[in-house]
Amino acid sequence: MRDTQPATRNERGDETHPAFGLIGVTRRSSTPGAVLFDSDMRHQHSVVVSLSTATRKRDLNHDWIHPEETVVEVQVSEAQWASFVSSMGMGNGVPCTVIHRDGKNVPDLEYDPRLAHSMAEVKEAAARTFGEIDAAMAAYDALDSKATAKEKREAVDRIRDATRHAQANIRYASETLTKHAENVVQRSRADIEAMSMQAAQALGLPTGTHLLSLPETPAVEED
Repeated sequence: MRDTQPATRNERGDETHPAFGLIGVTRRSSTPGAVLFDSDMRHQHSVVVSLSTATRKRDLNHDWIHPEETVVEVQVSEAQWASFVSSMGMGNGVPCTVIHRDGKNVPDLEYDPRLAHSMAEVKEAAARTFGEIDAAMAAYDALDSKATAKEKREAVDRIRDATRHAQANIRYASETLTKHAENVVQRSRADIEAMSMQAAQALGLPTGTHLLSLPETPAVEED
């Protein structure tokens, strides 16, 4: 149970209270594109959510609310924003990029797409797996004419085990890479559709229309 306290007045006569706040949403354009947490693309268009403290002034029979200090400011992609507003009460939340906190700007992120990490892991898994096969083959080739039937059988078993493990490891790595690539495509599509809808609204087209859904203009045949 939180404590309760009345609002006070500051030196300007405005009402102030630790619980007074303003939250706002704006769109931002960036060139060559913002680097956002948990997104593999640079984003020319993004959404910024800000939370600030506030004061209230009573004047002309009306309450006037003014922002004070910015508490935190976060930036999300169009896809992250859509996921945020449609996933209330689900999971741990949606990734966002903190750009302002505790009265200071937060350093920008380096462009480090996770898809590149997935690709590198697939290459490492392949190199490690085929290295085990090569080692097993080399051990078999190193057997001389004096090798017993048991030694030969054990060498063949090592080759079989390495090959069996290779199939499982490569399958898992490729499935992980495919899933990551599909996520990138899905998020990219969401961002592109959002940009298209914004452009349609700017052109005065009906609400809900986006440029990707507009019918193609019939070609005009020249005489």
